[in-house]
Amino acid sequence: MAHDPPPMFSNTIALCLSCLGCVVGTGNIWRFPRIVANNAGDTGGLVFLIVWFMFLMLWSIPVILIEYSVGRFTRRGPVESFGVMLGKGYRWVGGWVFMVNLGICCYYSVVLGWCMYYFIHVIAFPLPETVEASTEIFNSMSNSYYPVLTHCCSVLFVALIISRSVSTFEKVNMIFVPILLAIVFGSFIYAMTLQDAIEGVKYLFRPEWSQFGKARLWVDAISQNAWDTGAGAGLFIVYSIYMPRKSGVVKFGCLIPLCNNVVSLVSAMTTMATVFHVQVAKEHLNPDEPEDLKKIVKILSSNGEANTGLTFIWIPTLYNLLPGGRALAVFFFLCLVFAGLSSMVAQMELVIRTLEDFGAKRKYALPCVAVVVALLGLPSSLNINVLVNQDFVWGFGLILSGMCLIFLVFWYGTHVGQGNGCLNMMAGANRFRKEVVNEYGMGDWKLPVLWAFLVTFINPIEAAGMIGWWVYDQASQSDPPWWAYESETLFAAVSQWFFWALVLISLNIFFGHKFSGGSSSYHQFDMNDDDGGDMAAGTAEVTLIRSGSSTGKLVSSMTEKTPLAESGHSRVVVYANQSTYL
Repeated sequence: MAHDPPPMFSNTIALCLSCLGCVVGTGNIWRFPRIVANNAGDTGGLVFLIVWFMFLMLWSIPVILIEYSVGRFTRRGPVESFGVMLGKGYRWVGGWVFMVNLGICCYYSVVLGWCMYYFIHVIAFPLPETVEASTEIFNSMSNSYYPVLTHCCSVLFVALIISRSVSTFEKVNMIFVPILLAIVFGSFIYAMTLQDAIEGVKYLFRPEWSQFGKARLWVDAISQNAWDTGAGAGLFIVYSIYMPRKSGVVKFGCLIPLCNNVVSLVSAMTTMATVFHVQVAKEHLNPDEPEDLKKIVKILSSNGEANTGLTFIWIPTLYNLLPGGRALAVFFFLCLVFAGLSSMVAQMELVIRTLEDFGAKRKYALPCVAVVVALLGLPSSLNINVLVNQDFVWGFGLILSGMCLIFLVFWYGTHVGQGNGCLNMMAGANRFRKEVVNEYGMGDWKLPVLWAFLVTFINPIEAAGMIGWWVYDQASQSDPPWWAYESETLFAAVSQWFFWALVLISLNIFFGHKFSGGSSSYHQFDMNDDDGGDMAAGTAEVTLIRSGSSTGKLVSSMTEKTPLAESGHSRVVVYANQSTYL
């Protein structure tokens, strides 16, 4: 199956801002403060922050490094990446990454629609003067048909941006991501000058050690970090398709998540400072008094269904306190719209790229994907409880998606035969580290052996522990019981996962043989990657990987110089003067 080379990011700054714009947005400004508020105890939220940061280092960054490396190496979306690296029989595993991303995309567009609604609302109407007035605006919006309209507009705008591929969305990100960051940090600086704002920051960083024993806190911390950074969603697999070999995937995979989480922390501090300022200065509550503190904490966790309205209620309240606050609010929600658009661009691009991998033309795949996302997102736009359910199901589904990517790493190359069991898994992870990252990349940091140890031993234990603890916690609840099909119950999540896993496996069994994407040779040159190149004309240094089973499992590999036209092997990974295309 021949493929034209994809366009590349024009420069490093565009690439950096696009990757940052891919994840910085509503997850930081809308979702993170409400998740912190939901999991903070009566006296403080430091325990959640500790667990959240731990999962950044021990889960999100290792998984993101896999995404960057796989996308750049295979030049394919997640489904075909699994087919190429593990064999056609494993495409359904990559399909799970695809499905989690699609599930998030369908309700993410609704939240993006809320941002659009607020952008228009603050232009047309004065900012609310009280928290009650701001709450009424949010409740009125969420219970109307406006979310349906703005959801459809979100999908339409993203489709227009994607129609021109990377050349369009890198320009959008280069303009609006710096502006968004300036407004976020500017709002934070001003919030810190408000009377009693420091009380909100103190509450955020005050420990309540008993919170360590709550399973939901650990589950929310790992799923929020994955949601925050995009770990496991497959977004960076798609973006790294447009990265040349000289792009530092290890540098990006380490630094972008750290920068992203700084934005999340700043957003939470801004929100907490605003809430405490209003409640202390206006309502005359004393945060040093336990009963008054409980009242403030209750307000933090009661802003719409599952606290979905926290940012939308308190940010307008903050800007109402500023000179020229209405103009700043307009600018803030405009930039939040574009930050959300940049994230949703990556989500829809992943779906389109997957269809292109299987032979669909972009001009047909784009409208089909837009219609599907619009239709699947309608229930979330009509009922906020459905949105909460989808956020619960697919937010935690990111952990399962991350496990799929980890499975790819330690299963890649296990045929080498270096040991059995865990030792063979470690050998596979090391082979991935060397071939896919360190040897294939140019001018990048070297990925250490510690990373292979993490993904082989620590990450599976993390995931299994979180899943087991989460199941136990959900099963032990009585209100609502675990078997009830409600917004955030065990049965609601597992039943949807089981249904879509069954669909993916069935598609793999019945239709996988009709596509040969993983078995065709490729030799697409990229002269912008200067690897050296003093080879004879018509030859290249290639990695030959032979297929030794009906499923296409990789059973041997070697590196040699060979004429491309005469290689005769199922896959040819070219290292000299070119990127890898299948």
